[in-house]
Amino acid sequence: MVDDPSEYVPELLGDPKLKRAAVARHKKNLEAWERTREAQSPEPARGALPSPEPARGAQQYGQEQAGHDAGQPPTLDEAAAELERERLFKLIEELVQWENTTNEEVLDRARAEIWQSWRRTCAQNADHPQAQEIFNRHKLPAFHDPFAGGGSLPLEAQRLGLEAHASDLNPVAVLINKAMIEIPPKFAGRPPVNPEARAKVGLFEREWKGAEGLAEDVRYYGRWMRDEAEKRIGHLYPKVEVTAEMISPPAGGPGGGQQGRPDLAPYLGRKLTVIAWLWARTVPSPDPAMAGAHVPLIASYWLSKKKGKLAWLEPVVDKARRTWHFEVRTGEPENTEAIEAGTKIGRGAFRCLLTGAPLPTDLLHQSGRSGQIGS
Repeated sequence: MVDDPSEYVPELLGDPKLKRAAVARHKKNLEAWERTREAQSPEPARGALPSPEPARGAQQYGQEQAGHDAGQPPTLDEAAAELERERLFKLIEELVQWENTTNEEVLDRARAEIWQSWRRTCAQNADHPQAQEIFNRHKLPAFHDPFAGGGSLPLEAQRLGLEAHASDLNPVAVLINKAMIEIPPKFAGRPPVNPEARAKVGLFEREWKGAEGLAEDVRYYGRWMRDEAEKRIGHLYPKVEVTAEMISPPAGGPGGGQQGRPDLAPYLGRKLTVIAWLWARTVPSPDPAMAGAHVPLIASYWLSKKKGKLAWLEPVVDKARRTWHFEVRTGEPENTEAIEAGTKIGRGAFRCLLTGAPLPTDLLHQSGRSGQIGS
């Protein structure tokens, strides 16, 4: 939303400082243009001295000056527009840097440029029949993205001071946009309301910029929800203790010959939180000898098939006790087909992990209807 500097050169040259810089730039451009002209002139007559080799910058002058005819000498207006264009590009370079996301000084400069451009547009359209309604120099036009998706464009527009609107057919995109550009402005500049923040001295004396207060509340209640969830269902997600066998499996033992997890060495003896759980349905074993022990339905034992980071589940079965569990293995597996298959033997059919007996589709349906499917 910033004009082409070549459209308001008289305004630029009205600034004494910029005019001095433009005069100096024009002089350099003119010298480069003259060297280019000499380099492009016809070959001198025999016996005449050749022209000196032009500098690299002079050779490329015609290509580097946007829209300038290499056959015409550069003008002061072009030099002024060139300097202004460089200044605006410099601002954009600062604006896109991640560390400047919340840099109010950079944002304020960008907002000022947008306002200046809009007021210039309003002045140019002062004679429009609906000038007061459409070209109000005291109110920026609103921004609307009809296919907003993740909302990056309306969010950026809002960050730069524009009234932003977004729409999308995808309800997930709508929810994201509501959370990013609709709800936060309603709480802009307000202090947090959570009890922990309210208990702090000087809460209301501090200046809460933007959505800082809302962010503080989101962090507080996010922690509260996590802690409450852990109290209620944390026992279903036990932590795992790091053992020496995990770090370096003993040769000849379970998992022997497989790569260990030396990266876990600093955590030996500690209980770590599992960051991902894989759930599987279970059904009673069809083998009478297993006395209805539940076995898992798993389509594949693979955890990671990325080259150099292979990981899979290895079932450890104790038929005498009618129990089973899985251990994570890494390295190069000996039987990739077995890992790929898991306990699945066909479409909708599996096998019993304890005995290998088939679990046909009809049996699985029967287990489901009788409420015997577990997880």
